[in-house]
Amino acid sequence: MPSLNRQEEALLKSFEEIRRCDRIAVHADSLGDLGKPFTAMPAPDEFAPELTGVEYDSDLSENMVRFETVSSHWSTSSPLPEFSGEFSLSHLFDVFSQPPNPWASMEPTEFRKEFMGSLKCIDSSPISGSGRMAFLRAQPNSNPWEIWYQDMAGAGGEPYPPGFVKLELPYNGYIETLAITKGTSGWQYLFADVSLSDSSWRHVRDPLQAMLEVFPELFPEYDYAPLRARLEARL
Repeated sequence: MPSLNRQEEALLKSFEEIRRCDRIAVHADSLGDLGKPFTAMPAPDEFAPELTGVEYDSDLSENMVRFETVSSHWSTSSPLPEFSGEFSLSHLFDVFSQPPNPWASMEPTEFRKEFMGSLKCIDSSPISGSGRMAFLRAQPNSNPWEIWYQDMAGAGGEPYPPGFVKLELPYNGYIETLAITKGTSGWQYLFADVSLSDSSWRHVRDPLQAMLEVFPELFPEYDYAPLRARLEARL
């Protein structure tokens, strides 16, 4: 395998750690070959006219993930607390090749039509079918990209569609944090302007608390203190 950049090394390490951990059951996973390098990527507007004016994030030149796909769906095994995770990342060539969202035209306002039409899925949960998805928002003259997460219909609010929350993370920050959390369900809310204290958020809050209790023991090379502080700030 050719030499890997920092982001690729982090993802591969995390992928293999999930596989090797005897307290985690892997239900499905996949690691693709290395695809196009950043230097071979077409300009965004070569994918579609609506991407005119969109620019790649400046730090992609050295740290773009070239794996065609990286995915894993897993859950903890007894005696650990029960929680699970899933991620499914695609090469950015495939991300930008996605056709326009067919549901965008059904949104009730022009703002929401434009918003939905600007989203490109970067992470999803196809095995569990949970519907959780993360998107980059491809806008002209916007760098770094905005990253948005969709899950609970009660999250977010006007003028955006229900269920969408903006993350306090750039694209590469998303990849780095995914590697640390192993894709634990709901980790993205640690970087969103939400409160997890209400009982309706228990199914998000409890797995995150369990992750931050057991992952420092399972994966002691990582520093989970910043994520613990983010969770406490949302309780």
